[in-house]
Amino acid sequence: MWTARDSMGMKSQDILLMFKMASLHAQEEMSPSSTQTIAWGGLSQIDLLPKNFIHKDGITPNPRPPELWRDISATIRGIVDAESFEWEGWEIDDVVAPDGALENWADRYTLRALSASLGISKSEISNSMVRCRESGLLTNDYETALPKVNRLALLKITEHALKYFFPVKPGALVRGIPTGFASPVLSKHLKSGGSTIHVWPDPQGSERGQSVEPLYKTVAEAVKLDRTLYHFLALADSIRLGGPRETSVAIKLLKEGMGL
Repeated sequence: MWTARDSMGMKSQDILLMFKMASLHAQEEMSPSSTQTIAWGGLSQIDLLPKNFIHKDGITPNPRPPELWRDISATIRGIVDAESFEWEGWEIDDVVAPDGALENWADRYTLRALSASLGISKSEISNSMVRCRESGLLTNDYETALPKVNRLALLKITEHALKYFFPVKPGALVRGIPTGFASPVLSKHLKSGGSTIHVWPDPQGSERGQSVEPLYKTVAEAVKLDRTLYHFLALADSIRLGGPRETSVAIKLLKEGMGL
């Protein structure tokens, strides 16, 4: 079980790596079979949640949606709706996923693939994995032997500790990628009355807002390659920024998105 003492040895890139692996797990669950296959264009369960998933008071979620693939027609409609959802917060002309040609899902968990997708060196990825295993955040899947994130522990860290160990303070107005309540995944479920949005500084960003330092310096590039990772990190920022209403909704969306 994760404790505050464990977190002292953790670094922000460790949390980014754990969210990346949680994203891969969520995407893999989109497969209609039990075999490991490439997911539907990076979609995951969080993309299929209906807009009315959160009640208008922003606190109590609607009943859990049907299990994925139990109702094929509903799932297909959800995928079509999700694909038409404008989730990118940047100009996408030059964004090319380095792992787009990988045919074997397991290849996305290699040091090389994780390094390319996150912009972190292979040695740092390896060191991160060691720290995460020591803290209980990372184990190995019994059936596949692939790295497996302790998603419940990651959710608890995000909810209760992230804002204290990796605090954030909005800065000057810049061009960047929307995060927090301005991110597509949260704005889909929660309308905020704030006039000034928060962004991760990025020259390709589609919006202007108060700059927010991302959890790790490569976040702005990493999320362009992984829509589910973008959802997870933007929701984590909602919690780091500290608004109680946004935090409550973000936790529920993260929990649902992680399959908890």
